[in-house]
Amino acid sequence: MATKKATKAGSRPASKASSARKSGVNRILVGVRIEPRLVKVMKALAELHDLALGELLERVFWNAMDGSNAFAEKGKIPNDVKQQIQNLKQVYGVNYSLSDLAK
Repeated sequence: MATKKATKAGSRPASKASSARKSGVNRILVGVRIEPRLVKVMKALAELHDLALGELLERVFWNAMDGSNAFAEKGKIPNDVKQQIQNLKQVYGVNYSLSDLAK
């Protein structure tokens, strides 16, 4: 019987990391400060899409650099995804917008 390498709670299985290394993707730990309620929304959204938080951030950033949205399908964000995001923002009390961050 094969055994999986023990991982921290909430982290991705070891097999995911090894497949990333095979494709030439190398990840490092970075220190960033992010508003705590938004982190909770991002973690929950990542979990809904079966991603680690870092993978979600990578996808969002890569899509932004390409001028697209990580959650869009055929150029439009599906209503169910919009609703998931709205629900998570409400649950975790994210009551501010992007324009509020610039203040």
